[in-house]
Amino acid sequence: MTNDKVNAVLNQYKDLIPEDKILYFKNTLAKSDEDAYDNISLCKTKSPMLTIIFSIFLGGFGVDRFYIGDIGVGVAKFLFGGFTFGLWWLIDIFCCYKKVKEKNLIKIISIL
Repeated sequence: MTNDKVNAVLNQYKDLIPEDKILYFKNTLAKSDEDAYDNISLCKTKSPMLTIIFSIFLGGFGVDRFYIGDIGVGVAKFLFGGFTFGLWWLIDIFCCYKKVKEKNLIKIISIL
């Protein structure tokens, strides 16, 4: 992929993937085919900011985990989250933010 296209994809997804994986993502993009550019630009990703909003306001019901795609953990959090006296909710605010970025990266890399 050309350098211009790599930079365009990096600018599009820099806030949606983990900061420590940007160099890995850039190297993977540089090695990919020119045809991958169209597929990557159409990739649907989850928003980390929306995940934080779900975690803060609806995290006690497991909505943040359902949004990410962790259905089993979301059900467990919905059923048993009250027994942790809000500790699971508080920790999950930060965990879900990181996890959604990692899942976005995995989804984008799988397209390549």
